[in-house]
Amino acid sequence: MRTLLLALACLGLGFGLAKYQHSLRHQGQVHVLGIENLEVSQASDRSALQDAIASATSRKVGHVEVINGKELDFGLMMAGTKRSHKFIFKNVGQAEAQIWFLKSTCKCTVGKFENATLQPGEQTDVELEWKAESQFDEFAQTATIGTNCPDQEEIKLTIRGRIGQAYVFDPPSANLGDILSSGETTIPVTIYSLQESPLSIGAGQIQDGVLSKKVKVEIGEERHLKPGELPDNADARHVVEAKILLSKGLPAGPLTLPIKFARKNGEGREQDLEFLEYTVRARVITPVRVIASDDYNETRNIFNLGSAKTSQGLKKKFMLAIRREDSDADPNLQLVSTYPAQLKVTIGEPTVSANQRIYAVTLEVPPGSDPVEVDGTFSKDFGKIVFKTDMESSPEIPMYLKLRLSE
Repeated sequence: MRTLLLALACLGLGFGLAKYQHSLRHQGQVHVLGIENLEVSQASDRSALQDAIASATSRKVGHVEVINGKELDFGLMMAGTKRSHKFIFKNVGQAEAQIWFLKSTCKCTVGKFENATLQPGEQTDVELEWKAESQFDEFAQTATIGTNCPDQEEIKLTIRGRIGQAYVFDPPSANLGDILSSGETTIPVTIYSLQESPLSIGAGQIQDGVLSKKVKVEIGEERHLKPGELPDNADARHVVEAKILLSKGLPAGPLTLPIKFARKNGEGREQDLEFLEYTVRARVITPVRVIASDDYNETRNIFNLGSAKTSQGLKKKFMLAIRREDSDADPNLQLVSTYPAQLKVTIGEPTVSANQRIYAVTLEVPPGSDPVEVDGTFSKDFGKIVFKTDMESSPEIPMYLKLRLSE
C-alpha cells in the first residue's frame, strides 16, 4: 500500500512539472496569427481558439502592390546609355505600410529613395536606374524593397532587355596601313541603323583644321530596308552608303582621323544633334624618308636628342632622303619652324644620286642655353621641327623631339 501511494505521488509531481515547463516555454511568444501572449492552454478549449482566430482576422494590416508591375522588359537598349523606370508602390491595405530599400544588383541603383511610410491608399515612386555596359547581350537587373507587412517581407523589382547598338558601321573602322601622300585614297563606309527612326545623316565633320582641308566626306541617299533584305544584318532598319576621300598632301607619319557623322534627332534642332564617330588609321608615306639611328622612333615619328647639362648642350645628326618623282626633278629641303627656341637646326648641302637627294640635318642646343624639358612626359610635351620641299605632291614634314637640358 505504501509503495502504491509513493508511485501516485511521483506521477502527480511529474505532471505538475511538465505543465509548468510548458507554460514557461510558450510565455510571451507571438502566435503564428500575430497575437502576443495567446493563452490557449489546451486544444479542447475551442472557445478560446475561436476568439483568437476572430481577433487575428479582424486586425487591420497594410499591404503593398506595385500597380504598374514588378517586372519591365525594355527590349533593345543602346550600349553605353543609361535608362531609368519608376515603379509605383501603393498601399492597398487597411493600416499604414512601411517600405525601405534592401539591396540591388551591382549595375542597378535606386534613385533617391531610401524609405517611406504609406497610409492606406497612398502611393510613392521607386525609381530604378541602370547602365548598359556590354554589347549585344541579354541583361536583367533587380532591386529588393523590404516591407513591414505580415504577408510580404520583400518585393523584388526586375528590369530586363537586350543591349545593342543603335548604329553600326561596316567596316567598324578603317585601318589602311601605309598610304602615299602623293596619291588619293577612297574609303567606302556603310552605316546601318537598328532603330525604326531614320538615320538622317547630315554631314561628316573633321575637327582638325589642317586635315579638314585634305578630307572630304560624301553621304549617299538613305534607304529603308525590307524585312529579310540583309540576312547578315537582320536587325538593320535603315542604311546609308558613304565615302571618305583622302586628298594628296597629307602630313607624313601616323594618322588617326576621327570623323563625326552628324545626325539630326527629333525636330532637327541644333541641340538635338548627335554624332556617330568613325575612325580612320594609317601611316602616311611621303617622298621624304628619315635615315637615323635608334634615336628615331619611326612608328611614332619621334627623334630623341637625349639629356645633358646646360654647360654641355646637346647635338645630334640624322639624314633626310628626298626621292625624285622624275629624272629632271631637283627637290630642295627647307626648314619651316622649330620648337623650343633653344634648338638650332642646320641643313647641309645635299648628296645627289640618280633617284634621290640626301640632306644631312644637325640638331643642336648650344652649351649655355637656358634649361628646357620636352621629354614626352605628357602627350603634347614634345619639341617639334617642320620641313617642306618644293615638290607639289610633298606636304609639310613634321618631326617630334624629346630632349632635356638641366642646370
